[in-house]
Amino acid sequence: MAANKTTTMVISLGSSRRRKRGEMLFRFESFCQPGYPAPLAGGGAFRDNVRALLGLAHLEAGGAHGETKCWSFQLELHRHPPTVVRLFVVEEVVDASPQRQCHLCRHVGWGRHLICSKRFHFVLPKRELSVEADGLHYGINHGPEKPSKGTAASRGHLLHGVVHLNGFGHLVALHGFEGGSEFVAGHQIMDLWDRICSSLNVRKVSLVDTARKGHMELRLLHGVAYGDTWFGRWGYRFGRPSYGVALPSYQQSLHALQSVPLCLLVPHLSCFSQDLPVVVTKYQAISGHKLLNLGDLLRFMLELRTRLPATSVTAMDYRGIMSEASCRWSAKRVDMAARAVVDALRLTEPPARWVTRQEVRDAARAYIGDTGLLDFVLKSLGNHIVGNYVVRRAMNPVTKVLEYCLEDVSSVLPAVGGVPSNGGGGKMRVRFQLTRAQLMRDLTHLYRHVLKEPSQALTTGAFGAIPVAARMVLDTKHFVKDYHEGFAPINSVGVGHVHMNLCCTLLVRNGSPELVAPYETVTLPAHATVGELKWEVQRLFREMYLGLRTFTAESVAGIGASQDACPVLGLIDVGSAVVIEGTVVEQHQQQLADEGVQPGNEAAAVVSEGDGDSERVVDCACGADDDDGERMACCDICEAWQHTRCAGIKDTDDAPHVFVCNRCDNDVLSFLPLSC
Repeated sequence: MAANKTTTMVISLGSSRRRKRGEMLFRFESFCQPGYPAPLAGGGAFRDNVRALLGLAHLEAGGAHGETKCWSFQLELHRHPPTVVRLFVVEEVVDASPQRQCHLCRHVGWGRHLICSKRFHFVLPKRELSVEADGLHYGINHGPEKPSKGTAASRGHLLHGVVHLNGFGHLVALHGFEGGSEFVAGHQIMDLWDRICSSLNVRKVSLVDTARKGHMELRLLHGVAYGDTWFGRWGYRFGRPSYGVALPSYQQSLHALQSVPLCLLVPHLSCFSQDLPVVVTKYQAISGHKLLNLGDLLRFMLELRTRLPATSVTAMDYRGIMSEASCRWSAKRVDMAARAVVDALRLTEPPARWVTRQEVRDAARAYIGDTGLLDFVLKSLGNHIVGNYVVRRAMNPVTKVLEYCLEDVSSVLPAVGGVPSNGGGGKMRVRFQLTRAQLMRDLTHLYRHVLKEPSQALTTGAFGAIPVAARMVLDTKHFVKDYHEGFAPINSVGVGHVHMNLCCTLLVRNGSPELVAPYETVTLPAHATVGELKWEVQRLFREMYLGLRTFTAESVAGIGASQDACPVLGLIDVGSAVVIEGTVVEQHQQQLADEGVQPGNEAAAVVSEGDGDSERVVDCACGADDDDGERMACCDICEAWQHTRCAGIKDTDDAPHVFVCNRCDNDVLSFLPLSC
């Protein structure tokens, strides 16, 4: 049995007392926008941009034995009251790390990537460091960090992203208010991470989507509502299969769930439950347009939630004040005065601000000459609905003056104009009362009984595909954003012919299979020779990748070895990729022995993120043929790996000491019995 192991590197983030002196303060909402806090080269490599950004940061104390460096940025959320959070950037030297290989790279399908010499961790701790703290330690996780009480919550990171030196990265953890954030919402943290990646020219970023809202998985809820995950608004798309669910199956599952017609679903559910049809009918009535399918319903509920006030919109219709004993004016005159008050509040700048009683009275006096009527309406209008607005009235706790404010409830009050009378002309209650909490209860109820745990009514017949499609959507967790999508790196000559940028890659020929490194942008003087190009590429790739520390550049593909003294321009076509061929020379015997490599077999050394697992054979009944990060077990007979879930082993069960897959089990049973 194999569980995905994670390794934690512990670093010290230093003392809060020392950090607060002489630090720059950056705005949270605009940090890493173009040109702020520093102009970064738009086409520059990540390795250069991150150095330029860290030049503006505060350098913290180094980690144990000096293998790590840490910087911090003070990010201001609000000025009044002053609220500051800290973003830490940790430079991890992979050669000194307890875990050289990156499990996240292997699980997302980047196992053939060469191991970089450095990784940069971007960490936003859950709580600000206290003034009295002499130093706090935070674990840097090298494996998938899932949002559970025992893992992510204990590590205390609102944000943890890691980017390898070559620009490939992973979003490891992100937690908003529900995850313990005190000041920053999840979408704000995600905006910050996306700006950091864009400004530093990161190549690709992967994530394992385990985001939840209460008991609801957002990849299923948002997938049915919008056809995309919550992370989709930032450009994250399907990354790789999990449990054998490929992209076409994932897309078909989303479409099938979105397209479930409500006209068939509601009558079908009404035969088994009364709660679900009531929920569907209620929001169908609230909507100003026809909701045709399940996707329309969930999308409307999610968008309605963002417009609902945090508290109940329960209020009385303003026409109820006409029944008060002190009212001596006709309904028409009261109506004119009430609308004049609302117009005065509606025209305030900025909208929805609190206005003193005197200011409202002065503005309404231009239309209502009867001051007695105006005073009566101002006295009576408090928590009353006029048109599409609730008139709120409260006493300012500082000035002790009455103030008024408008709350737009047009999105949650259907057909406001047609309010029937209450017979006796008494105070009338608003027809519709809804809070965010009530909506979330309805949404959770719908999610649970239709998608996550469908009732018996939805497991047979025409709706039998719902649980299968929901399972496929939930099984899809790996998503990737390509920051270079549609961008093809090309060779170019700088303005004034001072320098040139070349797109270079390597081809290492000794050993089998041949190693091919990702492209890198190499900047050279415009008059550089082929020999200088080879030397610069050799230096760059040696510094970037552990397995290429002894790489020797021998030739440029397509150019003779005798051309080293010739200028590059004229020999290489602008726009073409430059391939540098070479070998990795014999490494020190002790280093090879440490890595378990026999002399003469240098090419077998661990140089890529997936090395060491090349002999692992994944052959699962779901169709998976590679490690996708899910829990797996190895058959003790055929040594093939498969998902424990597919083998019938529950996540809560311990690993069996002896595991035999179904195929081998059937083969054993088919053996003829031995006879004497």
